Amino acid sequence: MKKLNLSKTLLALCVIFIYSDHLEAHNWPGFRGDGQGISSETNLPLKWSEDEGIKWKTPIPGAGHSSPIIWENRVFVTTAVADDPNVQTFRGGMYLGGDRKKPDDSEYTFNVICLDAENGNILWDKAVTKQRPRTPRHTKNTYASETPVTDGKYVFASFGSAGLYCVDFGGSLIWQRDLGLMPRRAGWGTSSSPVVFKNAVIVNCDSDEESYITALDKTTGEPLWRTERNEKASWSTPFLFQSGNRTIVVTNAMRRMRGYNASTGKLLWECEGGSMITVPSPVATRGLVFISSGHNLFRKQPIVAVRPDASGDITPDKGQSSSQGVAWMHPTGGPYITSPIAFADYLYIPLDKGSLTCYDALTGEKVYEKQKLGDRNTITASPIAGDGRIYIQTEDGECYIIKPGPEFEILAVNKLDEVFCASPAVSTGRLFLRGRKNLYCIGK
Repeated sequence: MKKLNLSKTLLALCVIFIYSDHLEAHNWPGFRGDGQGISSETNLPLKWSEDEGIKWKTPIPGAGHSSPIIWENRVFVTTAVADDPNVQTFRGGMYLGGDRKKPDDSEYTFNVICLDAENGNILWDKAVTKQRPRTPRHTKNTYASETPVTDGKYVFASFGSAGLYCVDFGGSLIWQRDLGLMPRRAGWGTSSSPVVFKNAVIVNCDSDEESYITALDKTTGEPLWRTERNEKASWSTPFLFQSGNRTIVVTNAMRRMRGYNASTGKLLWECEGGSMITVPSPVATRGLVFISSGHNLFRKQPIVAVRPDASGDITPDKGQSSSQGVAWMHPTGGPYITSPIAFADYLYIPLDKGSLTCYDALTGEKVYEKQKLGDRNTITASPIAGDGRIYIQTEDGECYIIKPGPEFEILAVNKLDEVFCASPAVSTGRLFLRGRKNLYCIGK
């Protein structure tokens, strides 16, 4: 028994070291950094407002819910700018409706913008394409909701049905690829961000017509592998998980949650039981991968903890909450849009109506449940963690700073006068918050 516990401890430590080393200091290269949303930096800001704690604030044209990414002294964001700004309507909060039958009736310019991280000045603004949108979008969504990713030399920006683009750090377009038409349920639009693995850019392209996941060569855009998926639309960003000598691309979707070999695209494992609407991205801690999703109006809201050595069909038998590949699962409790954060021993799940639930990561035991974050707040951005704190940004501009651990404690609440749907980024002891109109740099 002691030998078994020691093995589990060593495995958990290996996973922690892998993720702590994955991000170089000060770089935040993709969605939630490396997908985990965890920074090793210290001296992050605790207090700010429109009158204090803001290093700079830069207006960003157009509309986009993509998060900022940072590499050394450069910040990159994407946006979609309509010729007719009247079509860029937006309605926040949680509600029924918002569906669109037709694309916006205007041409859009799709842009990658590079800013100086020190002063917020725009260094260049590259229009990678101009076209009419090929698919509709939900009134809460934008045509630039996918977060770009960088390898330190190139920036890879997906605009869904408008294509995938590679630009260098000088703003020159290197290559572009048409990912195909991606119609989504009720015309809600797209949001799954690309990820980088070694010499490849991996993109998950689920839609209601044809779903697949593919890896493209970073320097040329040529396909390295492509795997068809028997899926309907999903909005989740793939997650790279290191398990022994293999890297697994973990995907979240309605029919099945799956793990693929990142080098070949070969299916390694799958688990039945996703929700009707799958938006959150997977996360990992203590050697387990956590996949979750669920709209608050539908009963199916799974949270599944997958073992690193999972193989084949790992779906638990009916009435069971575990299997050879599943450490534990709950049929309810999954978040709608926000991705959870897995930090040390705990899995934290912010729910869309403004509350936080915490689980023991190894056992799935509920530690605390639906602790309120203000009154009637909506959470769309995914949380991040750093400096021994968890940062949860609400739509109406409040950022709740939570103390990690088994006791729920709010350390601070900071308010900005803007709507926030994009997830925060961290670099050089600063927070970068992207609002509907401005990009903020918080800190010294």
